[in-house]
Amino acid sequence: METAASLKENLKTLHLKAIYENLEQRTNEAITGKLSYSDFLLHLTQDEIERRKYQKMELNIKKGNFGKYKRIVEYDFDFNPKINRQEIYKYLTCEFIRKTENLILCGPTGTGKTFLAKAIGVEACAKGFKVLFIRTTKMLETIYGGKADGSYTRKMQSFIKPEVLILDDFGLQAFSDRELSILNEVISERSETGSLIITSNRPIESWDELFCEKVIASALLDRIFHQSHIVKMEGKSYRRVCR
Repeated sequence: METAASLKENLKTLHLKAIYENLEQRTNEAITGKLSYSDFLLHLTQDEIERRKYQKMELNIKKGNFGKYKRIVEYDFDFNPKINRQEIYKYLTCEFIRKTENLILCGPTGTGKTFLAKAIGVEACAKGFKVLFIRTTKMLETIYGGKADGSYTRKMQSFIKPEVLILDDFGLQAFSDRELSILNEVISERSETGSLIITSNRPIESWDELFCEKVIASALLDRIFHQSHIVKMEGKSYRRVCR
């Protein structure tokens, strides 16, 4: 009895929470199943690994600024049959992130672009990637605000560093020269080092109309579209029906 109490105290001291919580259950399973010491220890350490993976995922999601989100199992693909379920599930593997490719979800309001962008982002967190979700205008305002208090570089870096940057509502209105300059810096610095997931109500064919400075805009769009996957979402408003 004294040994069991001392063992549990050691587990607490070592912050092995899953082993501490599952020790009695795993011990009973080992006795019933006549497990070897190695198998018994394997199960306990696997419990701890799974706990830490889950803890890391939860922390990544919290840092990811997702707000309210839903997992992909909650998306009703039958509502908009034009959306290719298998294609979306392919992006959930996050292989495009490993290859530092981009994903663009475009289509009318309410078709589920943000829903799917967040779902893919959360899945990326579960796979260990660092992800940040933000509305495009909010990002530009945040970075520009850093000029006033000397935090410009730090704020810029906070959007460059994540392995996945999700820019929501891209191109709701035309970008000013100031916004174009900031956006170009973010995209340029992230080029080939991280992935973008972009949602937009505006047809991709008219994105060049968002910018006054055509030379910078051309280079910017080239970087965005280089090695990008484009999902055009059509159909009725998912949002209006699924509130």
